[in-house]
Amino acid sequence: MDSLSPLTPPEALSPSLHTSNEEDSTLARFVEGLAFPVDDFQYEALEHIAAGESVVVCAPTGSGKTLIAEFAALRTLEKGQKLFYTTPLKALSNQKYYDLKQQFGEQNVGLLTGDMSSNRDARIVVMTTEVFRNMLYGLNEDRGLLDNLGAVVLDECHFMNDADRGTVWEECIVYCPQHVQMLALSATVANAQELTNWMNHIHPPCHLVWSDFRPVPLQFHYFKGERLSPLFEQGNSKTLNKHLANIRPQPKGSRTPRGGGSAFNPIFLMEALQERQMLPAIVFTFSRKGCEQGMRQCGEFPMTTPEERERLTNIIDTFCAQTQMPLDDTTRHALINGVAAHHAGLLPGLKLLVETLFQQNLLKAVFATETLAAGINMPARTTVISSISKRSDDGHRTLKASEFLQMSGRAGRRGLDDQGHVVIVHSLFHPPLDVAKLASAPADALNSQFTPTFGMVLNLLQKLNLGAAEQLCSRSFGSYTADRRTKPLRSELDSRSDLLQQAIDFPCPAGLDLEAFREHLDDRARMSFLRRQEGRLRRDVKKFGDQQPKLKATLEALEEDIGMLAMRLDDSPCGPCPEFKAHRRLEEKTERLQKQVARLEDQVQEERNTYWLRFMQLYNLLQELGYIELNEKPSPFGQLVSQLRTENEVFVAEMIRTQLLEELTPEQLGAVLSAVVNDSSREPHGVLYPSKGVQHTMRQLFKLSQKVDKLQRKHLIVQPIHMNVSCCALVEAWAKGCSWQTLKDMTTLDQGDLVRNLRRVCDVLRQLAHIPGMPTELSQTARLALDAIHRDPVKEVDWSEEDRAALA
Repeated sequence: MDSLSPLTPPEALSPSLHTSNEEDSTLARFVEGLAFPVDDFQYEALEHIAAGESVVVCAPTGSGKTLIAEFAALRTLEKGQKLFYTTPLKALSNQKYYDLKQQFGEQNVGLLTGDMSSNRDARIVVMTTEVFRNMLYGLNEDRGLLDNLGAVVLDECHFMNDADRGTVWEECIVYCPQHVQMLALSATVANAQELTNWMNHIHPPCHLVWSDFRPVPLQFHYFKGERLSPLFEQGNSKTLNKHLANIRPQPKGSRTPRGGGSAFNPIFLMEALQERQMLPAIVFTFSRKGCEQGMRQCGEFPMTTPEERERLTNIIDTFCAQTQMPLDDTTRHALINGVAAHHAGLLPGLKLLVETLFQQNLLKAVFATETLAAGINMPARTTVISSISKRSDDGHRTLKASEFLQMSGRAGRRGLDDQGHVVIVHSLFHPPLDVAKLASAPADALNSQFTPTFGMVLNLLQKLNLGAAEQLCSRSFGSYTADRRTKPLRSELDSRSDLLQQAIDFPCPAGLDLEAFREHLDDRARMSFLRRQEGRLRRDVKKFGDQQPKLKATLEALEEDIGMLAMRLDDSPCGPCPEFKAHRRLEEKTERLQKQVARLEDQVQEERNTYWLRFMQLYNLLQELGYIELNEKPSPFGQLVSQLRTENEVFVAEMIRTQLLEELTPEQLGAVLSAVVNDSSREPHGVLYPSKGVQHTMRQLFKLSQKVDKLQRKHLIVQPIHMNVSCCALVEAWAKGCSWQTLKDMTTLDQGDLVRNLRRVCDVLRQLAHIPGMPTELSQTARLALDAIHRDPVKEVDWSEEDRAALA
């Protein structure tokens, strides 16, 4: 890792563009070789890349950002260096791998996605962003691939907003060596300049290339009943169509039907789109059930020509024969008629088939959840958004502007359509005005999701001391944006500080300083107290004076004190001062203001230091467990733990250290690990139970999880420990060799959920099998379990590129 350098102001990092003759030649040849003219924003980005500078390209979906990455790859190859192309999704990595091989040749392009590795020593390597981050940490055998790295592409960089995985992008940008050129490709976000300024601070020079240009303009429509109407007035992209203004939402308090009040007949919609030649279309539906229902309803009616049906039949049969993927008759019939569903519950192979058929313009309608909008190359002439609200963990909520933009951005195919179409379906609870506001709203801002983890702490301390690690945390996007996030706090702090200063700097006519004025106030308060004491003593003397002669002496002494204090008060200039009351009111606020200012200062400082506070909480726990030694370096076992990549590395590490996994068979090991990695809320129904060995180990793990959770709470750490046993028996049966059909019949889980759980188990097994220093017996058992579980249809679909190329 490069040594840390002081932060540099962005205005000092904007040299004028300059390219060598050789680089000018590369750029000129690239542009001349294109079959279409280069857009202005594309050429601006190409010039920055030719000059060897990093760039953030922020432009709408489908505007041609990939072209810029292709030039970066060409330039890197010509310089004899390597380029990494990173994406957030394995499916997108596979797609880019295929595209780049077509352009640069099979020998020049490799793939790394954790469970897939092909031609890893190639000059261009496509990978998931997590794999690149792990290389920068030096976590795996691929860390040597960083040698001679000239450039890295961070595709779909707006994934920084992802609550679960967004931290990975920040880590990649912070840890990337300074000599490596960076190309961040992002959909439109509100604070693109802020993102660029941050990158300029830590990885200069970096420039923003921003564009709102869409090669294929969009037209928005509103669908109600059987009618398709323009959403906006003609020639105005923000004024609601006056004919829609009288549509009223259902009264508040009414019962919300399933789907958020967006019940519509998709057959009527397809007929309207087909009549207006607006197909193919992606219909975004926010439930798997809705996707399947839409496919079944529309899949009964042929939307394809006889020639297309014949071609679809041949492709589907070839795919199923080659991949051994099961396909039910209903889905097959719908596909041949040009209709499909696409959601996380499908087998990965079926999703790949749907994506490929759609890209070949053979499907006319795909009913999909919003995950399809996350980067997969499936543009359509029309996108349909079935509702502007969706169910979340906190109930139904309105779509965010960026979510709407991401889905609507799939409309309009460059080179095929003169115009793209976005159709929003009528909702019972959202009037058309709400739809118009969302459709014309600007994109949301990127917010930092940077979060130190146990693995991050252990990895940084292998290379840095605590001081350098703190400085590294301070370079995160979250730290950079702390000023923006603390703006309300700082505004309140400034207001309270001003009031406090007014009290301190009050222009006393007598020239008293603050200390003298407070002494006068103390004298007045003491006089009030003594007068009350005097009154009580006078009453007591009158009543008990003859019985208690000391009362009179006490009263006389008190009156003497009062007399002296009265003389001092009479001599004070505050008595006749006309400003005394105002001065006193401000002073009375002072103590309260001082407490408020101190509290606000602590809040601002805590917000700015939140990442380092979290880092030290993790550090202290790791040190208590013995994973970090007194010299601030990871212990031998801590070095092993640093290579784990799970939701809670410490819990898995304690499972290993306490040897709870040592006595398990391969099948039992897979079953136990499924409980640790299964964070799904979908509970399968069935009568299958795990073996006694698995049940016994799970009881021990529950006790261990309580110990780890108690330790985390001691250090104020909120880190979930997943213990979901719902799939243990299924994983154990699969590892024992049962067929996929048998496994599917044992559960109500969707096949895609089963595959997801099994793949997550394989990911942990792969780590246990290959991390250096792992106990030998556990490593061997993990290898056997991995071999038993990682089989069709769990493993990646092996569909030959020759067959895919034959489709074109």
